[in-house]
Amino acid sequence: MPHSASALVLLLPILHGSLLSPRTVLRSNVGPIRGDRQRNVGPVRGDRQQNRFRWIPSVRVTRLGLLRSLTGIAFQSSCVDVEVPTNGGYVSSCMQSEQQAFVLNDGRRIVMRQGWDGKPGHTGVSVWQSGKALADYMESLGPEFWKGKSVLELGCGTGLGSLTAHYLGAREVLATDGNNDVLRLVETNILENALRGDGLINSCRFRWGDPVPLPKEQRGWDLIIGSDLTYNGQVWIQLCDSISSLLDSNPSAEFLYCSAKHSQFSAELSGFRTIVESRGLKWDREFTYNIPGANSTATVVWIRK
Repeated sequence: MPHSASALVLLLPILHGSLLSPRTVLRSNVGPIRGDRQRNVGPVRGDRQQNRFRWIPSVRVTRLGLLRSLTGIAFQSSCVDVEVPTNGGYVSSCMQSEQQAFVLNDGRRIVMRQGWDGKPGHTGVSVWQSGKALADYMESLGPEFWKGKSVLELGCGTGLGSLTAHYLGAREVLATDGNNDVLRLVETNILENALRGDGLINSCRFRWGDPVPLPKEQRGWDLIIGSDLTYNGQVWIQLCDSISSLLDSNPSAEFLYCSAKHSQFSAELSGFRTIVESRGLKWDREFTYNIPGANSTATVVWIRK
């Protein structure tokens, strides 16, 4: 039996899970966010209690260790994604839950509240596959890469990427989005997850094309990050202009971008690349990245001046 197949067989009884129907709202019991803040986050209320994905804190480390040894996955989600195609996109069962918990390689958790309502313009109120892939890839770079860096996230949504940078040791992080409803959600997630005394993390409204915000030291951001920003081709020019302005503020800065691969958006990145290069930016590195806990991949791109 292939290694991946044997791992799957072993994992099924460990996770106590069953295949979820597309509209299942997941239910999870999440314990304290961190040891220094003993705050218990209650169970997520679901409309179907028979399908539960339950983590038991007393044995959780053992399960994660076995899961990582079998699959090689580090950044773990408390939810098993089941994607459902829709007109012009997709939704997933995880996006419809009230919160998702993510576990870093050192055992610390980031608990992201969500506000999925299916309304147009509210896409940022849930964690998408691209965001999970970005966070996992960020962690794979190691804490030394992030230590002391200033990081700005474009289109932050729930703030998972920004909080991941914060947890990995970034000196200053700014989560930005153009939607006020999204910003209220990310402010809650920052308040509930931010570490005490370990770097700054804030949020602010930033619409692409507006003057770019600067870090406290006023010397420009070391790294700009983002995921799932290119699904709407009508904003590519404004997005590229903002990326260019942010990179101008620091000659050594780079933009790290991640986009999940979906058949509905097969030409998305190639079209965006055309705009990027027409603005004098360099499409420096591109590669495929396996999304943790999902049978799908994402494209990771590094862009610089």
